[in-house]
Amino acid sequence: MTEENTIRANFWDESTGQCDCCGHESRTIWGNLSDSNGTRAVYFVQWTTEQPVHYPNFDLVLGPWGDGTSASDRVLVSMVYKPRLGGGSFRVISGAGRRADSRGICGRALAREEVIGTPLAQEAFSLVDALWLTEPRIAAIQALDDTAHGGHTART
Repeated sequence: MTEENTIRANFWDESTGQCDCCGHESRTIWGNLSDSNGTRAVYFVQWTTEQPVHYPNFDLVLGPWGDGTSASDRVLVSMVYKPRLGGGSFRVISGAGRRADSRGICGRALAREEVIGTPLAQEAFSLVDALWLTEPRIAAIQALDDTAHGGHTART
């Protein structure tokens, strides 16, 4: 990938709240992923701070953005991150019912089965890799790998 085609996160905003099940702070951050050709996706990342058993959620709204486009041109691909000692992993989940599953920003949320094994999966994982490498606010999620323990059931 050339420097001009490097995908980078552009930070928009963030919010905090409280986890309904454990009372710990939860955070949501959002922005876009773009390269020299423009926006490739908009992202929303939500996690409960210092709680690796609450798998962080990564929602990617993929498709064209800007003049002449509409929400119906875009789809939602959702993933969870499973923290693990030594490095965690991402897994595609159904986007139905996620906060980003809004007709104001995407035409529809995709089910896991609609993503896995398709060219869209390769694109989504490439985008989440770029997000992981260029969005400094997710350092708190990366740090969950250091506190993760095996055998817990995730709360998403």
